[in-house]
Amino acid sequence: MIYLVIGLFIAVAVGAFLRQQSGRSSQETQEAPPEAPAEVNPESLDLPDVEIMEDDDEGLVLSAKPVTAPDMAATATYSAHAPAGEDSPYGLSSEPKKQAQAKANLLRWCGRTGNVQVGNIVVPGPVAYWSNGEPATPEPSCINIELPVEFPQKGEQLPADGAESYQAMTPIQRGIYLTWLSGARIQPPLHMCYPAIWLYGIERRTIVDKLDLGMCINEAFRLLPLLRWDALRDNLVRFITWLAIKVWLPDEDLLALCKRLDSVPEGLLDILLNSYANSMLPLPSAVAFTVVRTCAKLHREGQPQVNHSDEALQKFTPIYKELCKGGLILIKPQAVLKVSYKPANPSVSLSKKDNESVEIPDFFADLSIFKSLVDSWEVFLEANKAAEPMPNLASIEERPDFEGFIKTLRPEGSDLPLIATLGNLGKLMKFSTSPDVKLNGKERKAIVDTAQVEGWQILPDLGISGREYNWNDKILFTELAPGTHLSQSYRVASFILEFMCASIAADEDIVFEPLRRRMNDYFALTDEDNMRLEAQKPLNLPTQYGPEYYGDFLCSWLSESERKSIKGLILQAVDFMPGYGGNPEVNSILCEVLRLKEDEEPTQEELAKTSSAWGSEVLNLMTLLFKSN
Repeated sequence: MIYLVIGLFIAVAVGAFLRQQSGRSSQETQEAPPEAPAEVNPESLDLPDVEIMEDDDEGLVLSAKPVTAPDMAATATYSAHAPAGEDSPYGLSSEPKKQAQAKANLLRWCGRTGNVQVGNIVVPGPVAYWSNGEPATPEPSCINIELPVEFPQKGEQLPADGAESYQAMTPIQRGIYLTWLSGARIQPPLHMCYPAIWLYGIERRTIVDKLDLGMCINEAFRLLPLLRWDALRDNLVRFITWLAIKVWLPDEDLLALCKRLDSVPEGLLDILLNSYANSMLPLPSAVAFTVVRTCAKLHREGQPQVNHSDEALQKFTPIYKELCKGGLILIKPQAVLKVSYKPANPSVSLSKKDNESVEIPDFFADLSIFKSLVDSWEVFLEANKAAEPMPNLASIEERPDFEGFIKTLRPEGSDLPLIATLGNLGKLMKFSTSPDVKLNGKERKAIVDTAQVEGWQILPDLGISGREYNWNDKILFTELAPGTHLSQSYRVASFILEFMCASIAADEDIVFEPLRRRMNDYFALTDEDNMRLEAQKPLNLPTQYGPEYYGDFLCSWLSESERKSIKGLILQAVDFMPGYGGNPEVNSILCEVLRLKEDEEPTQEELAKTSSAWGSEVLNLMTLLFKSN
């Protein structure tokens, strides 16, 4: 016990002594005068390679090696020249400015939220690399904005050959490529080189930069149905599958991607099914529907193609649950599928570790496990054979010769747009087509129903309440699968696009295409909706009527505050376009035709409103103007 007391006494004494010494040291530090800082020679510092870029507005901007140099990814800063966006890491450099001779041009990335301007054309969301000169990092997909570009004229013979890189393209090939990019890559490309060169950039972004993996999978997946070259398509399938495994794409994201396609590669379906194997839980009906709908191995020859829709899924679900006894139970198979990938981009290489093949269960090696699911699909197809709409006619003998009418408009082999007048179609259907008489709702509905049964959609939309339609109005036909339901988002977007083109007197493709793309920022549009919007270009360049025609119609149906919403959306939509953004003439025209005060300043709430908020607001107020055809 006495030793314990002695030990405690010594510990207290030592602690007091140490506190006293700490206090003295602190006091001495406070009283000591500060030493002069040592001079440092910047040249002696081990800094990353830098380049200085002249900027007329901001002076010198410091940047380091681009993110495509893996050894500098952690220390890189980026130039203010690089576009800002949600999927772009570029931003203003916070490093001190230092004068030096520029060494090379920076390879920059522009994703879905940015724009690249090449000459007088703005390419929105190219999902590609670009530079203002030959980049320091070799990249065949890089859009060098200093290279000459020519855009093809109507009737001009387009080049049938391709190129190995954007640099090697001829000016006319660059014009074709940029036009395809600015159209959101929803049209089949003219030559294999265009999607191949674009995919080089996707490979670099995901393999070298290791950024935007989910977005790149999405964009590559969206391109898949447009490729008619087997070698390129097969390589893209391997890339998507390999990347989906690498990033462990969430089931809900993978399912959302698969829903968009008519046919899905088996490797991706294997990944989707792997999450449910050995769980002893039934395969969800949405997954089962997607697998049996998109897997070619599970289809009999001659079976019709079914697009994904909530309505079709609801009809399939009870049949699936009944024949599969509550749902298909999957056991993980012994067979495996080896997936590896070799980049097609000659400037990109995988490390040995990254290049290792990945094994996934091969559920389609034995198709017998899907027998009950295939039976459910066949019963579903049989039950929905007669689901296509029929014409509202007394008998088949009364049906007009619509097919002959279409052949007269567009002879076989021609790729010209199908343009006629409502009067032409009215005579075919034996309506009175006097120029002094307007179309009534019954006649418009009969025209739309008959066209849809024949597989055609008529533009402009004939179901807008209160809009006047004349027999001499031009109409355009676009192909439409029987039974397709046109969403309100698409119908409102189509009308707004038409009104915008009239308001700014659009008469060129380079004006129409960015406006059409812009509609995706405001409304929930599918790839098919975008193709329909693009198809209406011949009617909108120029529009048949001036902006006052649309203004009179909107003023008769909408309140002043609602018309202000229309104006606010249009002004924001054209704001990014050279020559139109901030142009007081556009505001004056809109105020005049919508009968609004021109000198009224926008509120802070309006200035802060996002494009999606504008879109939701306009969609809600215009939905009631569209009658169901």
